[in-house]
Amino acid sequence: MTTTIYFVRHAETDHTTSTDYTTLEEIYRPLTAKGRADSSRLSEFFYDCEVNHVYSSPFRRAVETVKPLADRIGKKIGLEKDFRERKVSDSWIEDYEGFVEHQWADYLFHEKTGECLQTVQDRNIAATNMLLIKHRGQRLVVGSHEHAMGTVLHYYLKDFGYEEFTRIRELRPWIVRFDFDGLECINIKDYCLE
Repeated sequence: MTTTIYFVRHAETDHTTSTDYTTLEEIYRPLTAKGRADSSRLSEFFYDCEVNHVYSSPFRRAVETVKPLADRIGKKIGLEKDFRERKVSDSWIEDYEGFVEHQWADYLFHEKTGECLQTVQDRNIAATNMLLIKHRGQRLVVGSHEHAMGTVLHYYLKDFGYEEFTRIRELRPWIVRFDFDGLECINIKDYCLE
C-alpha cells in the first residue's frame, strides 16, 4: 500500500516587513502578492489528486502557501513544528552564502546558537515517519522550506548535495512527491509551477 507525501516549499516571501532574520519576526514573515497568487495556483495543481491531509511547518509563509489547498478541499492544516526551517543564528552572518556552503559540506557545522543540517534532517525525517505510520496508504501535502526539504532529499538521495541544492533555491513554490512503501521511499519526482 503506497503512501504519498508532497513536500511543498513555500511561495515567495515578503522580505520588506523586517530586515531582522534572527528573531521571531522570521516565523511570522508573510507571502508577497505573487506568493499568494502562486499559492492559489498550487491549489489547482492538486485539483485531480485526492489529498487526505494537509500539514505544515508552523512558519506563516509555509502555512499561507498550503492554505488555499486546505480551504478548497475542506481540510484543517495540521501544524508540525519539526517541519520548520532551520535556526541559523542569533546574530547576523556576514558571509551567508559561504555559511550555507559550509553547512552542506559538513552536516554538523552550525553557529553557536543555530542548528546543524543533521539536526534539521533528523527532526524532518522523524516527522515524516510519524506521518507515514499515522496515514498509511493516503496522500498528504506538507508545507515546508528550502533547507528542510533539502535535508529530506539528501536523506533519500545521498548524492543530493550543495550543487543540487543551489539549483532549486529559487524555485517557489516547489513540489517534491515522495512515494513510500511502509517507511521505504520508492519514488521521488519534483514539480515547479514556473
